[in-house]
Amino acid sequence: MSDRHWDASLPLGRAAARVWSVFAPFGRRIGISHRADHEGGRVMLIKDLKALGATRDAWEALEPAAHGPIEHFEWSRSCVEGLPGLDRLQMFTVWDGGHCRAIAPLAVRASSGFRLESIGVKELFEPMSFMYASRAALARLCDELARQRRPIDLQRVTADAPVEDELRRAFRGRGWVRVRPADPYPSLAIDSSWSAPETHFNSGRRSDFRRALRRAERLGPTHFEVVTPAPSDLHALLGQAYEIEMQGWKGRNGTALAVDPSRSDFYSRYFAACCDKGILRIAFMRIGGKAIGMQLAVETKQRLWLIKIGHNEAYARSSPGTLLMLEVARYAAQRGLKSIEFLGRDEPWTRLWTERLCNCIQIRIYPYALASLVPFGLDLWRWTATRMLRIWKREQR
Repeated sequence: MSDRHWDASLPLGRAAARVWSVFAPFGRRIGISHRADHEGGRVMLIKDLKALGATRDAWEALEPAAHGPIEHFEWSRSCVEGLPGLDRLQMFTVWDGGHCRAIAPLAVRASSGFRLESIGVKELFEPMSFMYASRAALARLCDELARQRRPIDLQRVTADAPVEDELRRAFRGRGWVRVRPADPYPSLAIDSSWSAPETHFNSGRRSDFRRALRRAERLGPTHFEVVTPAPSDLHALLGQAYEIEMQGWKGRNGTALAVDPSRSDFYSRYFAACCDKGILRIAFMRIGGKAIGMQLAVETKQRLWLIKIGHNEAYARSSPGTLLMLEVARYAAQRGLKSIEFLGRDEPWTRLWTERLCNCIQIRIYPYALASLVPFGLDLWRWTATRMLRIWKREQR
């Protein structure tokens, strides 16, 4: 017998699951549930941090198939350890011959109607997809999700992945799959010409760059650096980066990491893990030795993924964000990287650098089951309230 025969949203289902856990095999008790073998591989459900840690080697072996670092093991582990509000871990994995072939990093949140949702996306807003070695493994993963009869919310998935097609197939006749556009993120293609990044801009913009640099140099010796930090140096360097962020608009709005303990805990864990693996890059612009601009990034898959950026607004006339971005683009070209992925969302400042966007989608699934009533009701209420507010504002004009 398997957990999926019980509806965990009902009291009887919860009680049955607790009783069964007493008699389950050892693997079940440490947070790993096994599913029967089917064509495409065995499914294992990871339910706690200990079980997640046991899959580390297998997960990392699958990472070359990932879209980017957001699907990597260290990101998910840092989410579980550092972010509050995740009521229950529910990571579905597909195994074949002792190898992990597909992963859906999901969790359950009571505040969203007990639906399965992408881990960390609501808090961090970075695009996260499933990770899979083959289309067959992805199909097996989606088939298992359909068998769960649980509502699903994938808030931000890269649109070029076949995840949408496989979920539509798996839930055909079993539920309503609703797909909407989500915020895209900018991507800057890099080639050898970016070794001289100024040449990609017109004469007026190049003049702006030179003027900003002269202003900076009048304040003191100006220096740019992109470092791969040693673990012993990381704490001090992150402290400088977080202080720079506090001197910008996030500090004014109270959203800087220095005043946000939960997100700061997540990023500190994640950056420490990336530092240990040698993929963390920290860029600074300094005037007279003082750091006034920063970028925290991860270099993997021949791309540079920008995770956090910021600058001290007291030096805004010297355009530290722009000048530092020029040097980071130069660094990427000299390293032979393929692109700089801005992550986040498309914003006016990113259009100075690129108009190329990586499209994302939101996938919400409502199975034909009682478990969908609460999340569907919440979504219907929000949609109705938003619609009525929009009509009211239009009538007030």
